[in-house]
Amino acid sequence: MSSIAFVGGGPRTTGILLRLAASVADSDRRLREIHVIDPFPAGSGRIWRRRQSGLLWMNSMAQDVSIFADESVEMEGRVIPGPTLEEWVLGPGRTTVLGAGLGAELEGFSGRSFASRRIQSLYLDWAFREAVNRLEHLPQPIRVQILTARALEVIDVDAEQVIRLSDGGVVTAAQVVLAQGHLDVLPSAESSALASLAATEGLSYVPPGFTADQDLSVVPSSRPVIVRGFGLAFIDAMVLLTEGRGGYYIGSGPGLEYVASGDEPEIWVGSGRGVPLLPKIAYSVPVLSDPPLYLDDHSLSAFGDGLLGYHEHLLPLLTWNLEYAHYSQLARTDPSRIRVPWEEFSAQLHRILPAPLGGGAESIADYVAAAVPHPADRFSFDRLNRPLDGLVFSGRAALEESVGAVISSRIERAADPRYSMDQAVFFTLLRVYFRVHELAGQGRFSLIDLRENIDRSLHRLFSYIASGPPPVRLEQLLALHRAGVLRFLGPDLSVGIEDGLFTASSPALPGDVIHATALIDAYLADDAASAVDDELLQRLLGDGEVTVESPGGPVRGKFVVDTVGRPLRADGTVHTSRYLLGPMVSGGGSEAPFSRPGTNSRGFQRADQLARRLLGLAGTPGPGVRLATSSRHPD
Repeated sequence: MSSIAFVGGGPRTTGILLRLAASVADSDRRLREIHVIDPFPAGSGRIWRRRQSGLLWMNSMAQDVSIFADESVEMEGRVIPGPTLEEWVLGPGRTTVLGAGLGAELEGFSGRSFASRRIQSLYLDWAFREAVNRLEHLPQPIRVQILTARALEVIDVDAEQVIRLSDGGVVTAAQVVLAQGHLDVLPSAESSALASLAATEGLSYVPPGFTADQDLSVVPSSRPVIVRGFGLAFIDAMVLLTEGRGGYYIGSGPGLEYVASGDEPEIWVGSGRGVPLLPKIAYSVPVLSDPPLYLDDHSLSAFGDGLLGYHEHLLPLLTWNLEYAHYSQLARTDPSRIRVPWEEFSAQLHRILPAPLGGGAESIADYVAAAVPHPADRFSFDRLNRPLDGLVFSGRAALEESVGAVISSRIERAADPRYSMDQAVFFTLLRVYFRVHELAGQGRFSLIDLRENIDRSLHRLFSYIASGPPPVRLEQLLALHRAGVLRFLGPDLSVGIEDGLFTASSPALPGDVIHATALIDAYLADDAASAVDDELLQRLLGDGEVTVESPGGPVRGKFVVDTVGRPLRADGTVHTSRYLLGPMVSGGGSEAPFSRPGTNSRGFQRADQLARRLLGLAGTPGPGVRLATSSRHPD
């Protein structure tokens, strides 16, 4: 093997290059050259490129971001340490940050800071150069060639992979890794219909997509705009439509005030839950690091050898583990807030396991109410997940007051270590999430469960609880609400067009309809692989060189690969010289290219496995993920 070509130069590729440098000495193969092909800057790539607003931040603290695999990662390659984002900014990266004109962001910077995406871009660019430096200074150097172009086609020519580029160039390599990362998809039928109606009626519509790439200038000032989506894309839009238009904040905490510029729109936001994602926890206390209970192979064997059901088997165990972690942490940190010994309380919790695991079906709500006197100390999955469910309000003021109260409570809990039960729930969900994706890799789910429940329902729950914004973003949100710039629409949001205007309503406020001349769909578009807006992947799909789950069926599918990442062809074979990675790949959404240190990240595991396979150091691959299909449309 003489060369490898990476299509995509973002952090996923950087992670693999770092692992190649760590393992190349163990290989007998002679790797001479690596090509990295991307129209965006190598290292940061499209999503993390420096050319975006400095108002946009990361949603993880600097101490929780690393692209270097550490001792916690279960992998065969050697650990070659590297700095976290915090360590880099406060150490070797300080000069780079200053040279980029971002010195103001160093003031008060610590591991608990939420860095701007421009600083993260500098860190990722440095990490890429570090990977290249390690490869090019090996005893037998490996040259890394960076090609600023778009890959349009890859074909087989005499046992080599030939890649045609947008600038007219051609690259030849022995193996190709397709790692384009987050890609746009073609507009959905709904999005296309809304855009067409908006154009006909003279309205402004911003479709789903990455907020940094959206044209928000079409949203008029001082007029209502409906925003569908209350997640991270909304937070970005909120920032760009307020501070990005000249407004600013004074004060801090509950007394934070927003001073408007007059160029802001009147933002009306709603979603399925009607509330934003939970804020990141602002403290750190010790929590149990044990794996989740009853999700090991032996326990799951009680459900038989067949496929696991997400709603029947996993969701009950997930919610049980979250509840158990909550009360276990409460008992460890302040047993005075529970009126019975932990041993008794724990035994009661074990009685309500799903019946096949020996538990009972009865509720212990009355027992918990008596044992845990303060309602704020009790765990309710339903209240956590959908706090506005079933509520009907007499007027908009009451609805908005209720939403504001939910947000205020979450900000307070995120800052108070008395509620470290929330941190225990976060870490437990993280472990369950990774475990479920391990089971998915073993083929334990049907296609419908995999796509509609794990890739969507579970991922959305994980994002809601574990991937929320910095607490200050929610403080800003409330300040905007107090200033009258931002209003709440409520849960189960319904959007339409009526009498030449966009409309928005919620069943929590029957009969109340908001009208606006602008609509922003503040979420990422559906990740159906067959609709990916990428010429190379569409060519491969048309030629049968890659396939998607359930093509043309009721389930929107991702690309299918075997257990080592090789794409499955239409004839059932795999291409032995190609690999396909990323969020558009079945199971790839859990394999983030950078991660929290010390968590045995799946992304680091996969990067090491693929690097060693590229170097000929891995064993024979397994049969791939089993997908049990169904013709029934998911409920």
